[in-house]
Amino acid sequence: MNKFFQDKVVCITGSSQGIGKATAILLGGYGAKIVLNGRNAEKLKAAEDELKALKIDCYAIAADLSRSEDCERLISEAIAYYGRLNVLINNAGIASRGRIAESSPANWQSVVDINTMSAINTTFYALPHLRKTKGHVILISSMAAKVGVPGHAGYSVSKMALTAYAKALQVELENEVHCGLVYVGFTANEQSKTILKPDGTYEGLKERKGLKLAKREDVARSIAQAIVGRRKEVTLTLLGKLQHILLKIAPGVVYKMLKNSYKDYDNMYS
Repeated sequence: MNKFFQDKVVCITGSSQGIGKATAILLGGYGAKIVLNGRNAEKLKAAEDELKALKIDCYAIAADLSRSEDCERLISEAIAYYGRLNVLINNAGIASRGRIAESSPANWQSVVDINTMSAINTTFYALPHLRKTKGHVILISSMAAKVGVPGHAGYSVSKMALTAYAKALQVELENEVHCGLVYVGFTANEQSKTILKPDGTYEGLKERKGLKLAKREDVARSIAQAIVGRRKEVTLTLLGKLQHILLKIAPGVVYKMLKNSYKDYDNMYS
């Protein structure tokens, strides 16, 4: 993969931490030129310093991608700096929780603006440049996109929408731009990771216990492989692949699993 990514310009949204930063480090190590992005200027600067210490060619652009004008600015500044774009990885997103009856319309809007519209808007502004390079759009989704997770309906909806978007994009731009959809399972998060509560405030996100969590670096490698192989869809983790199969052959089993997990909802966030 080293030769494939050598000198390619890769823009990764939400790359100041987590999976995004791990992917930036991996692809930068392969010789790619990395456009970093994040809302928090301090975290973004720390990520930029970390990559530069590794001798990775990178450029950081602080932007809140819940706003369309910032999506446009991200792409225009990336093009102004590097002159082209080969890969866009739509990784920006927020975790959210809340029962449907207690989640306000404003709360739903916040989740959709960041998890769904940021990817759609950024891709819109990137497509003219990606068509020139016959490049790649990668959408980072979640196994929550395959089911409506109780207590996390807003998050599930925001990710499910990306599936429909990706499927349409794959047909409309076939042979022009590769679009890959990556369903990520439970992944180890950094201690600074937060989750949006139904009242619109944030709290620290606790690690799920009793689960084998994927490493961020392993997820990054899977993303790289999806790009190189021009894969249309990738499901990560053993649990995620098992869920994918069960949804096809035994959906009732998945429903029971969701019911059982929902029983522990209050304890998860107490």
